[in-house]
Amino acid sequence: MEKRVLVADVPHAERRLAAVLAGHRLLFVHTVAVALKALAQHDFDLVLIGMHFDDSRMFDLLAEMRAGSRNRDVPVLCYRLRPLAFALPGTEALKAAVEALGARAFVDLSLQAEDAGNRALGDLVVSLTGPG
Repeated sequence: MEKRVLVADVPHAERRLAAVLAGHRLLFVHTVAVALKALAQHDFDLVLIGMHFDDSRMFDLLAEMRAGSRNRDVPVLCYRLRPLAFALPGTEALKAAVEALGARAFVDLSLQAEDAGNRALGDLVVSLTGPG
């Protein structure tokens, strides 16, 4: 059974994520405003939020979603697909921050080869939503 997934990320991530999440009904959004509108209008089985979404507003969307969206109890997976040009807190600190805001997990796919990262993301989606 296909799952309805909201994917909040930058436009150039769409092709990779569409391939990884083939078989699911995907809605891609690129700004917090559009994401919040979609969350108010539709029910989702999962929300994915990329770290680079809307000028790095991953935390903003997660906090807004948990504060009052009709999807506030839907599992959320936050991730990073590509490395940054500047230093940030380690993956464990980011994981703790997103989990404190109500996400199920943070995964840093930039540390893995693309194929391995794609498999890891696909496996996480299945673990959060059940088999597609």
